Amino acid sequence: MNQNVKKLLDLQEIDNSIRAKKRRIDGFMKKRRSLKEEIEKIKEKEEEREDHLENLKEESREKNRKVDELQDQIDKYKKRLDEGIISFKETEALEEKIEHSTERMEKLEDEAIDIMMEIDRTEEKREKQKSESEVSIEQKTRRIDELKTKKDEVEEELDRLGDRRKETREEIPERLISQYDRLRKTTTEPVVQIKNGVCQGCQMSVSKNTIKQARGSQGIATCENCSRILYIR
Repeated sequence: MNQNVKKLLDLQEIDNSIRAKKRRIDGFMKKRRSLKEEIEKIKEKEEEREDHLENLKEESREKNRKVDELQDQIDKYKKRLDEGIISFKETEALEEKIEHSTERMEKLEDEAIDIMMEIDRTEEKREKQKSESEVSIEQKTRRIDELKTKKDEVEEELDRLGDRRKETREEIPERLISQYDRLRKTTTEPVVQIKNGVCQGCQMSVSKNTIKQARGSQGIATCENCSRILYIR
C-alpha cells in the first residue's frame, strides 16, 4: 500500500474519532441541560406546593379573623340587649342581627375547620414530597457532575487527537491533503478499500488499471465514479 495512502487512512481514523467524540460531548451537554431543566421543574413544583400551603394558611387566618369579628359584634349586640333600655322594635332588630351574624359565624367556622383539615393533610404530604424532591435533585446533581467529568475526559482525548491530527497532516503532501479535505466535505470516508473489484464507498466496479494502481506503492488510485481515494490490503 502506498505510504501516503496509509497516512491518509490514519488521518481518516483520527478525524472520525474526533467526530465521534464531539458527538459524545454534545450528548453529555444535552443531557446535562435536560437534567438541569428537570431540577428547575422540581424546584418550581416545590415552590408551587409551598405557595399553596401558605395560601391555605392565609385563608385560614382570614376566616378566623372574620369569626372573631363576628363574635365581637354578636357580643356587642347581646350586651346592648342585656344592658340597654330599648324598644320592642329595636329588640327584634338586634335579635335578627344576632341570628344572622351567628349563622354567618358558624358557616365561617365550618369553612375554617375544613381548611385546617386540608392544611393538616397537605403538611403531612409535604414531608414526603420534600424528601422525594431532595433525593431526586441530589441524584440529578450527582449525574450532572458525572457527565461533566466524562465531558472533561473526552475533551482531553480530543486535545490529544488534535495534536496527532496536526502531526499526521504535516506528513502528507499538500496536494493529497487538499484532495482529502475536499472529499471530507461530502463523506466521512474519503479513503476506502477495493473489494472484489468494487469501491466500498460507492459500491461501483472500478477498472483493472485502477486496481493495479491501488496495489502499487507509487501513485494514488481514485474511484472513477465517486473520486474517493482507493487502496487494497
